[in-house]
Amino acid sequence: MGSLREGLDGFGAGYRRDRAWYGACLAHAYAGAGEPEQALACALGVLTDASEVGRPHSWGELHTVASALLRRGAREGRALVDALAVLD
Repeated sequence: MGSLREGLDGFGAGYRRDRAWYGACLAHAYAGAGEPEQALACALGVLTDASEVGRPHSWGELHTVASALLRRGAREGRALVDALAVLD
């Protein structure tokens, strides 16, 4: 996932929607790989962009990440649900 992280970091300020989408997908990949801390950090890193310019796709993907984390019993799932709720 290092290559995805590098790609995400390479998006300039003008690519907020793309950054939000790829960041949400990367967070989902981390959640699926059993890396809840990285999933949460990645999700929180794109949360604002997903809320402001990434609806419905990126925003929905972050909700999917939260669900995946909750199903795994990760406390990070609750933290992400709470962060999403603030901007919902």
